[in-house]
Amino acid sequence: MTKTRAEFDSRNPFIPSSSPVCRVADLVLLFSVALAGLVAAAVALFVQL
Repeated sequence: MTKTRAEFDSRNPFIPSSSPVCRVADLVLLFSVALAGLVAAAVALFVQL
């Protein structure tokens, strides 16, 4: 027996919707890790000179 359209369209309570604050926080964390990697690589190159 297949599910009806309404069963597929219902919102899953275990998957929260992404608020703009969460998206900004996610981007900040992502870019801070990338920036930390670039700074570490630059410091490692500078130390070898």
